[in-house]
Formats: sequence, structure tokens, C-alpha cells
Amino acid sequence: MEDFNIETWEKLCHEAERLEASDLHIAAGQPVFLRVDGELRRLELPFPSAAFLHGLIEKIASEKQLAYLNENRELDFSWTFGERRFRINAFYQQGKPALACRLIPKSIPTLEDIGAPRVFERLLAKRHGLILVCGATGSGKTTTLAAFLNTINRTRSEHILTLEDPVEFVFSSDKSLVQQRSYGEDFFSFAGAVKSSLRENPDILLVGELRDADAVAAALHAAETGVLVLASLHTHTAAEAVIRLEGFFHAAQQDEIRMQLSLVLEAVITQQLLPAKTGGRVAASEVLCATPAVRSLIRSGKVQQLETIMMAGSKEGMQTMGQAIEKLAVQGKLAP
Repeated sequence: MEDFNIETWEKLCHEAERLEASDLHIAAGQPVFLRVDGELRRLELPFPSAAFLHGLIEKIASEKQLAYLNENRELDFSWTFGERRFRINAFYQQGKPALACRLIPKSIPTLEDIGAPRVFERLLAKRHGLILVCGATGSGKTTTLAAFLNTINRTRSEHILTLEDPVEFVFSSDKSLVQQRSYGEDFFSFAGAVKSSLRENPDILLVGELRDADAVAAALHAAETGVLVLASLHTHTAAEAVIRLEGFFHAAQQDEIRMQLSLVLEAVITQQLLPAKTGGRVAASEVLCATPAVRSLIRSGKVQQLETIMMAGSKEGMQTMGQAIEKLAVQGKLAP
């Protein structure tokens, strides 16, 4: 591929859509890859040139974004092409430009679309507190959070405010007022934006990712003041999520953080995407609900016992990851 032209980009997009890919990887001087059902698939195309990548980036990024990329050698942003929206990470490798493009679904998912456990609806009825959605990169955290907001937006009169890096699913206000802020464009600090959001009178606050102690402290405070805070975290289990939040703080602060968390936490949802019997992937969700016993364990720092509580907590809608996978297998939803 030589200089950028829109027809070549359209062909790449159409191929990605045809194969129902989740990601498109383009790097100068390397093969083009798609990620389909979690697996990388090489496309038999000419290797893109640096000129092609530079032309593409100049086409899709703003002047401000280009300046940031030139200075920092990496950039996260979102872009809409036709009916398709992308979350894009532009970066350099071996001195040459590259793109990792996540294809955002055309329609905002519902709880039914993601195969959500029934307990999710009960959790969304909460009026304040903290709900964490956790998992590895590419485990569907953003999709689940979008389904949460979609449900609230369609059914309740609330003020929904999101803080994202970047904005992925774009919402239109329905029964709720939805306002979406993008890091680097509309705000420059998650902690500062969470604090200022309380002056904007939200009922629901989405924090795209809890990245540091200041952001965690601000989110906990927002939950204490009566806001329902939804946030994501890169951990693999509910216990790891609690430990991760504590670990952002110095040892002298951790008792206080555990106390705060035990008071405001409503649930920890941890996800994996597994190959589905019908093709594609299906989400398995570990669910920890903040019962009095769970709050007590968090307060006392005995998070290793949370899995035992989940295993016995089916009446409250809880389940471990092992139980979630077993249910999907029994229902015949998993690939052999």
C-alpha cells in the first residue's frame, strides 16, 4: 500500500465487518491483521507503507491530536467513519507508525444482547454506591458498561455523566440526560473530573477506568455523596479488584480505604469472553454482591474468603467464574 486513499481504508473496514472482527492492526512494513473471535487472522494484502499510515493518521486525527502524537509517540482517540465508530491507539514501533483499531458495535447493546445475568437489573436499580466491572483487556468491560447505561437511559429519568478515554459508544439522551466527556479533550485528570462532576449534579457517573489513588478516592467520595458510580478495573477476580483498589494507597491509608469501600461498594463483576457454540464469543461473569458478610470481609481485609461467599451466594445473584462457566456449558452455549 502506498499513499493513503479512502478506497483502501473502506476495503479494510468492509473486510473487518464481514468477518465480524473486534480489532484491526495496521503497521508500516508489516502484514495487516484482524482479531476475530479472540484470534489474530492475517489478511493477504500488500504491506502498508509508512506513507499510507501517515496519510491515514493525518486524515482521522485533529491537529491537536497530531501534535500530541508527535510529542508523545502514542495517542488514544475515537473516530467515526460512515456508520462505524473506532477506538484507535496510534503509536510508533521501530520508528514507524502503527494503529490498533477497536471496532465499536454499530448499535449500543442491551442487557439481553450481552446475555447478562438477571442480577444485573437489580444492581442497576441501586441509587448510589460503586459498581465495578473488571476483566482483562478485550473482555467486554466497555460493552457491559454501555449496556448498563443504555438500560438506564431508556427506562429512567436520570442525569448520566461519563468520563472516558476516549468516548466509544455515543449516546443520545432518551429518558435520561446523557453527557459524555473525553479525556484530553473535555478534561485532563480523571480525579479532577470526578470531583468537578459533583457540581454538575449527576445521578449516574461512569468513570472509564480507575487508574490511580486520586481517581479512586474521588470515586469513593462520589459514591458516598449519593451518586451511583460505575467504573472499570483491570483485574481477573473480585478479590483482586479489592486488593488493587487498596494497593493504590499507602499502608497507613488502607484501613480507611477498606472502610470506605465496605460502605459504598455494591458489586464487583468480573468478565471473560469464551468461544460460543454458535460462533463469536459469549461472556462469563463472576458476580460479587455487597451483602453484610461481604462488607465485613472487606472491612477486615479478609478478601481471600470472598470466593467462598460467592459460591454460596446464588440467592443473592452471586457466582464465581467457575460457576458461571459451568452454567454456560450446561446451557450448551460454549464451543466444544
